[in-house]
Amino acid sequence: MIPAAIVKEKARELGADLVGIAPVSRWDNAPAMLSPKAHLPEAKSVIAISIHHPDASVEWGGLPNSNYSGPFQLGMIPKLDTISWRLTHFLEKTGYPSIPFSCTGFWRHRPYKSIPTTNTASFSHRHAFVAAGLGGFGWNNMVLSAAYGPRNRLVSVITSAELEPDPLYSGEPLCDRCRMCEKHCPGKNYRGEMLLEPGYDRILIEGKEFRYAKLNRFRCLWGEQFALDMDRLGEVTEQLDEEKMYELIRSGIPRPGGEFGNCFRFCMTKSKRYWDKKYTEAPRRKKPRAEVTPETVLEKIRAIARAGGANRLCIQKNEFPEAVSSFVKGFPVEKFTERFPYVITLGRTLPEYGDAPESKDNRAFLSVTTKVRIGMAAMDIARYLDDLGWEATQDWTETNNEAVKRAGWKADVLGPARATSTGGAGCFDIIAERARNDKKNIVIAGMAAGDVERKNNPVSTNSLFTDFPLPTVNEPLNSSIKIASPEDLSTENPLFRDTIDRIAAAPVSVLKNLPGLADPEKLLPDCKSVVVLAAEMPERMVELAADNEAECAMSYSFSQYQLIRETLWAAHDLCEALNRSGFEAVPVADFSVDPKRNLAPYWEFAWSRLGHPDLRANAPAAAAAGLGEIGLSGLLLTNGAGPRLRFSFVLTTAILEPVKSKVGKLCTKCGKCIAACPMKALSADETETVELPDGRAEQCRRNEDKCRWSRSLGMCPESGVSHIGWTIRKGPVPEKLDEKAVEEARTRKDPLQLKGYHYANQIDTVVERCLQACPVGKKTIAEKEA
Repeated sequence: MIPAAIVKEKARELGADLVGIAPVSRWDNAPAMLSPKAHLPEAKSVIAISIHHPDASVEWGGLPNSNYSGPFQLGMIPKLDTISWRLTHFLEKTGYPSIPFSCTGFWRHRPYKSIPTTNTASFSHRHAFVAAGLGGFGWNNMVLSAAYGPRNRLVSVITSAELEPDPLYSGEPLCDRCRMCEKHCPGKNYRGEMLLEPGYDRILIEGKEFRYAKLNRFRCLWGEQFALDMDRLGEVTEQLDEEKMYELIRSGIPRPGGEFGNCFRFCMTKSKRYWDKKYTEAPRRKKPRAEVTPETVLEKIRAIARAGGANRLCIQKNEFPEAVSSFVKGFPVEKFTERFPYVITLGRTLPEYGDAPESKDNRAFLSVTTKVRIGMAAMDIARYLDDLGWEATQDWTETNNEAVKRAGWKADVLGPARATSTGGAGCFDIIAERARNDKKNIVIAGMAAGDVERKNNPVSTNSLFTDFPLPTVNEPLNSSIKIASPEDLSTENPLFRDTIDRIAAAPVSVLKNLPGLADPEKLLPDCKSVVVLAAEMPERMVELAADNEAECAMSYSFSQYQLIRETLWAAHDLCEALNRSGFEAVPVADFSVDPKRNLAPYWEFAWSRLGHPDLRANAPAAAAAGLGEIGLSGLLLTNGAGPRLRFSFVLTTAILEPVKSKVGKLCTKCGKCIAACPMKALSADETETVELPDGRAEQCRRNEDKCRWSRSLGMCPESGVSHIGWTIRKGPVPEKLDEKAVEEARTRKDPLQLKGYHYANQIDTVVERCLQACPVGKKTIAEKEA
C-alpha cells in the first residue's frame, strides 16, 4: 500500500495548497450515480485537492458589478486540471488505476435519471473537499477551509489505492451564518421565496450533518455561465427555469460577461475575517506577513517562472497610463494602481515556422496553450506572494501588453483587452462579437478569444500586479538542459518527467510523401529529424468512459485537451533545449493538410476554434517515426498502451539518432473497432493501404462524413453526448457532410448549448468507441488483480 504521505507530498510538489484523503465509504449516503465507485468500481479513496485564490483577485474582482470578474480565478482552472492529471499519472505508474477530473465545466444542467437536481457535476469536488476533512460547507453552498475561508478552488482524483484517510473537520464552525452572501446577492437568490423547497440541502457524512441553502441553480446560471446582466436578475421574482431563461434571452437582456459571484466575494470565515473599508468593501482575510528579503523573493519568482514555462522575466513600476482605458468604466483604477505599484511580466519565446499553409494552425496551437501555461505561472507567483502576507493578483487588462512593449519584447498577440474569467466557452461568441464591434480583443480566463489577428512574433506573455517591493529587472531565465545525446531523448529527462510516456525519433525523410500530411521542410526549412512525444491515457478511464454506473465520459473528454497541452508543452521545451544546442526546432500539433478535427468541448482549443487533432490522420507520421504501428482502425497502436495515447511532434534541424519503440505485430484484425462504432464509419469489407518507410499498413476504409458526424459535430448520442444530458433534435444523417449540412446539424443541438452558451459543442463528451474497444495493450484480468 502506498503511504498517504507520499501521495500528498506529490500533490504539493505539483502545486496543491491543501490535500485531503477520504475513504469511499463516506459516500454511502450519496446518490449512487454520484459516488466514487460509480466512476471506478474498484475505488478505495478520493484525493481532494485545492489551491487558493490570491486575496487581491477576490477583493478587486467583481467591480463595478459582478458581471466584470476582473482577475478572479485567472490561471486556476488549468492549474488544477494539470495537478489532477499529473497526480493520476503518478498513481497509475505506481500501479493504482485512477480517474482524473477536470476542475470545472462539465455538469448536467437538467435532472438525469436517478439524479433529481439541476446543474449537477458528475462528481462533486465540494463534497470531496468536505469528505476529505479539509473544511465544511458555507450557507452559500461553497466550501470553507480554516486557512483560506472560501477562497479555495478544487479538484479531485478517484483512485484504487487504499490510502490512510483524514478525519472530518472538527474545529470551530467555519460558517457563522453572517448572511453576507444573502445581503450582497444581486439576484436575491437566498431569499426564502427564491429558494427551492424546503429551503436547504442536507447531507450526511459519517453521521455528521451539513446544511446549506437550496438554491435555484438557474438563477446562478444566469450570470455565471450565460453572462446575463446581473443587475437585471433581481427583477425576475417568479420561479426561474430553463424556458423562462430562454424567454428573457429573447427579450434582449444584455450579456455583459460571466459573473463573479458576490456570494463568494463577500464571504470569509469568522476567525479570518476583518474589514478595511478604505481598501475594499469586501471582507479581508487575516494573514501574517513573513520577514523575507527582496533578493529571496526574486529568486523564488524566477524559480516559479522557470517551472511554469517562462524563459524571460521583467519587473517594472506600474506606471502605464496607456492601459487605463482598458479598465472597465467604474473600476477604481487610480486606487488600484496606487495599491499595486509593481508589475511582473513573464514571457516565453515562440519559434518561427516556415511558410507552409499548415504553419498557421500549428503556430496557433502553440500560442494558445503557451498563453495558458504562462497564465498558470503568473497565478502561482501571485499565490506565493499572497502566502508571504503581501498582495498580488493576476493581470486582466491592457497593462500586460504595455509592459511587454516597454520591456522591448515582441508580443505574440497585441491589442487592448478587457476580461471575464468566468464566461468560458459559454460566452466566447458574445465576447468575440463585442471585440469586433469595439475593435478590441477580449480576454477570457487569460486567453484571447474570437478572431484575433495572430502575428508571427516571438513571445507569449502574462503579467501580475503586486505590492511587494521588488527591484526592476528585465532578464532571460536560462535553463541548462540540452539535447546532446540519444540518452537525452528519454522519458527520465526532466523535460518529460511526469508528462511523457513514450518518445520516438527518426530522420525527417520518413515523413516524405505520406499522403495527406504537410511537407515537413515547409514547416521548418532545412529540418533533418522528427521527434514524437506521446502521453498515455489511463486504461481504466478509457475502458469505463460512458460505460460506468455514473454514465460519465467527462474524464475522457478532459483527457483529450489536457494531453494536447502536455505533449505540446513538452514539445516546446524540447525545442528550446535544441535551440540551446544550436539547432532550430518547431512543435507540430497537427500534420494534416486538410484537417477534419475532433470537436473541442471546452477551454483554449474551443475558444480558438482549433479543435483537437484527429488521431487517425496523424497516425502515419507517428508510425513512420517509430512510435508504433497502424491498426485496422487506422489508429496508432503501441505496446502496453494500444491506441490509448495522444502525441505531438517536433521538427528540428538537428541530426538525431533514431529512437524507436519495440512494436512487433500488435493488431490481430479482431474487428472490435468496426463493431464498436455507433456510426458504422469503419468498413468491414474495404481496406486501404498506407505506405510507410518500413512496409505497408492495412486499415479499414473510413467514411469520413459518418465519423465526423460523431467526433467533430457531437451528433451521435451513443458516442457519449447523451451522457452529459444534452439532447439532439432527431433528423436524418446527411449523405454528404458539406458546409450546409454542418450548419443544419448544429441547429439540432441542445438549446442550452445554442441559446445559453452560444457554442454547439459546449462540454460535449464524445468517446472514440473504436479506440475504446481496441484490446491491444490491455492488461489481463490477472494482471489487473495483481
